[in-house]
Amino acid sequence: MIFLHHYQASLFSEKVRLLLGHLQLPWHSVEISSIMPRPLLMPLSGGYRRTPVLQIGANVYADTKIICKALARHAADESVYRGGFLAHRAADWADSQLFRVIVALNFRPEALAVMMGQFSADEAAAFAKDRAELSGGQPLAALTSEAAMGYLTHTLAELEHTLAGANDYLAGDTPGIADFSVYHNVWFLNNNPVNAPLLEPYQAVTTWFHRMQAIGHGEIHASDGKRALAAALQQEPVLPELLAPNGTNLNVGEPVTVTPVDYGCVPVAGVLVAHSQDEVVIERHTDETGRIFNHFPQAAFDVQPD
Repeated sequence: MIFLHHYQASLFSEKVRLLLGHLQLPWHSVEISSIMPRPLLMPLSGGYRRTPVLQIGANVYADTKIICKALARHAADESVYRGGFLAHRAADWADSQLFRVIVALNFRPEALAVMMGQFSADEAAAFAKDRAELSGGQPLAALTSEAAMGYLTHTLAELEHTLAGANDYLAGDTPGIADFSVYHNVWFLNNNPVNAPLLEPYQAVTTWFHRMQAIGHGEIHASDGKRALAAALQQEPVLPELLAPNGTNLNVGEPVTVTPVDYGCVPVAGVLVAHSQDEVVIERHTDETGRIFNHFPQAAFDVQPD
């Protein structure tokens, strides 16, 4: 049983929602707050505070890099990764550099005012405080509005040239992981009324965007945090077959912490049960969940003996 812990405005959640639809995997939607605290999620996530979090039974996945791999593995469909190295690098670029550009544009005063106008004064203050804590007091995008606009214009022109070719998607006739990673950034930009017109001059990009959007989110079942906790408690976690990479000083069975290196740098503690060049898996126990495995990407996370 698949649970996605997410909120509707989360762009990285949209990436996963669309992939669930593409893979035709039924899933249970657990709506969480856009800000802390998240008391029903913390026993599952171990304190990891970025969104979304994917749960398959008693296995819990953090960061869309490993969430998407887990879903492809679960669906026995690796076709979204057919582009190999170039597809992975394009997806990583979109999830890091392009993400920072889009955030810089959506957080311009005129664009931010539209979003914050939906909040009360107290809600707006709470949101600002939460995002400052998430980023460690540093801006998520250290770009001026002018630099971000220049980067976006350059990127959209490149995308337009690529998508105006013979293929419906960035690297072929079916969507790959690069499409899903670029899409959720464009989706986030398009969702802001101030920034949505920036896409209008790019016909091929707009056509591709609507083609991706038409994939949909698949079969969704409304759920909640209590049901997700109960599902974890009722099941045993499944250990993936991972081959430990050469040259590591990590040993299965030792206590470790796993911490994002860019933002939301909250360590999650557990016992290392498996790791590879792609993935790190730790075991944790809580009263609410029983025994669970938490999965993280190896890249962009710091794994240290505890």
